Amino acid sequence: MNKIKFARDRTPNYIVMYSLYLYFLGLSIRNTFKALIRFRDEKRSHVSVWNWIQRFGSCQNYKRKRVPAFVIDETLIHIGNPGYWLWFCIEPINSSVLGIYFSAGRNIPVAEKFIRSLVSKYGKHTVYPDGGTWHVVAYNILA
Repeated sequence: MNKIKFARDRTPNYIVMYSLYLYFLGLSIRNTFKALIRFRDEKRSHVSVWNWIQRFGSCQNYKRKRVPAFVIDETLIHIGNPGYWLWFCIEPINSSVLGIYFSAGRNIPVAEKFIRSLVSKYGKHTVYPDGGTWHVVAYNILA
C-alpha cells in the first residue's frame, strides 16, 4: 500500500483527504476549511485547502466514464447548398453527450468511423440506433 507523502508532514493525511473529499462533493473552499475546525486544526487556513486542491485536483482516478450503452442518432443540417450530417451519441442514463461528428454522407463507413472513435474512448457497449440499419451493421463490423 502506497502512503502519500507530504513535503513536511505538518498536516495528517486524513485531514487532507477529508478536505479534498468535501471539496469534490461540492463545498466551497471556505466551507471546506470550516469543516476542518471539527478536527481542532486551527493551524490551517483556506489557502492550505486551496493548495491541496491544486496539488491533487489534477490526479485522475478514472480514465473513462462508465457508459451503459450508446444511443446514436444523426440529423441533416443544411449548410449552404449541400447538406451535412451531424452524428451524435449520448449515454441513456444521464443524457450526457459522448461524441459528435460531422460528415458529408450517411452510410456504413461513416457510421463505422464514428462508432470506432466511441469504442476507443469508452469501450464496447450496446448500440441503440434511431431506426437506421447502418449503425448496427457498422457496430457488428467492429465486433
